[in-house]
Amino acid sequence: MKIINKVRSLPGIWVFVLAIGIALGGYFVGDGIYRASTVRTVTVKGLAERDVVADTAVWNIKINGVGGDLSALQKSIDNDITEIYRFLMDSGFAASDIQNLRVQVRDKYAGYSDAELKGAKNDGRYVIETGVMVRSHDVSLVDRVSRRMGELVRRGITITEDYAGPIYIFNGLNDIKISMIEQATQNATAAGEQFARDAHAKLGRIKTANQGVFSIESRDPIDTWSSNERQAINKKVRVVSTITFYLK
Repeated sequence: MKIINKVRSLPGIWVFVLAIGIALGGYFVGDGIYRASTVRTVTVKGLAERDVVADTAVWNIKINGVGGDLSALQKSIDNDITEIYRFLMDSGFAASDIQNLRVQVRDKYAGYSDAELKGAKNDGRYVIETGVMVRSHDVSLVDRVSRRMGELVRRGITITEDYAGPIYIFNGLNDIKISMIEQATQNATAAGEQFARDAHAKLGRIKTANQGVFSIESRDPIDTWSSNERQAINKKVRVVSTITFYLK
């Protein structure tokens, strides 16, 4: 109330100046709010892909045997392991590429009472599972030899049901990460510039950027088997960068 009375007591010219000041102040505040509410941005994605070849192969050859005499069964398994070593070394692998897997013995009648065991057939009581693991950087050799598993079967060696073949690993991701991120960023920027041209604007500085996650896939997923990246020698590395630009 005191302020209003003071304003009323001012000369007419000063009342007019004060009114203009208030009006301009309101305009600038309103204009600032308008400008803040009309900041334009565009969010674009940039994809980078690169074909790579696995540099390491890990191949587990698992075998099993069934019998009633545990000692005789183990001797048979030992003979099979020796035969597998001979097969692999004749195919070009070094002894240092091969090592034994752990031996697992299962007694089908474990926990049976003596009375229950009297009527049980003993010829298939014990199961031994083991095998060898091949680890090599010569992925082509592993691929070629793994396709000849039938030769081991013809020698009387029983391959386990869960045999899945070699897995192939690419260890060079760190060597290509930076260049792929640069490529993805360039592609995102090109997409942003095209959008800006279509919107009759100019691309401004970056507001936010998200590198994305690197993924490794099979290069040629033509069927269920080959779509499994671990079974593929030829792989494709992908990364998608998401960038938000200001528009000017």
